[in-house]
Amino acid sequence: MKILVLADIHGERKALSKVIDAAKKDVDLVICPGDFTDMFNVPQDFTQMDVANLVIQQLLAIGKPVLCVPGNHDPYEIIDLFRSYGINLHGNAEKRGNTTLLGFGGAATPFNTIIEPSEKEITAWLDKLSPKASGRFVLVVHNPPKNTKLDKIKAGHVGSQAIRDFIEAKKPVLVLSAHIHENAGEDKIGTSTIFYPGPVYEGYYGVVEIKDGRVSCESKQVKL
Repeated sequence: MKILVLADIHGERKALSKVIDAAKKDVDLVICPGDFTDMFNVPQDFTQMDVANLVIQQLLAIGKPVLCVPGNHDPYEIIDLFRSYGINLHGNAEKRGNTTLLGFGGAATPFNTIIEPSEKEITAWLDKLSPKASGRFVLVVHNPPKNTKLDKIKAGHVGSQAIRDFIEAKKPVLVLSAHIHENAGEDKIGTSTIFYPGPVYEGYYGVVEIKDGRVSCESKQVKL
């Protein structure tokens, strides 16, 4: 299975178009781990939901299956939009071949953004998904797990302990995250590979291949 990972679009549709043109060939699945829109940068006469719908239309035009979780900037209504298009992975599990994908979006921040689940809420939702976390599975989250290369900022590690606890207990083959734009890269928690390709609005995208139980991740960037 080859997965195209498009994270942190933040409403930048021109950047998304260039990324898609470069990245859309030879993938089986498109996964978007959140921040389709940007609550602080909405074009005049548009709503965030207008932007979200346009972004999703671009993703669907790739012609491959799409699965999504929301970011902290996205409005709650985006989850209903995902459901209407049949692409919702938030609080959900989907089977693709012999791989199960589980997802949960949003992230706590100091900036009073929109979708900011508490650690207690994250734990409760992941507990509900736990029965599906067997065999080969992939976890898709917006917020990276705590104490990795992907969640560190100057103030320290700001990822989710609840997500880390779930990873340590259930051992997904792969975790796809987003959110901390400056910390693209790859890390490990036990046997689980953690990957964030970087933000689409800066031209980044990721290509992940799961083959014979092995995971390979590559971050690429197009010139904007």
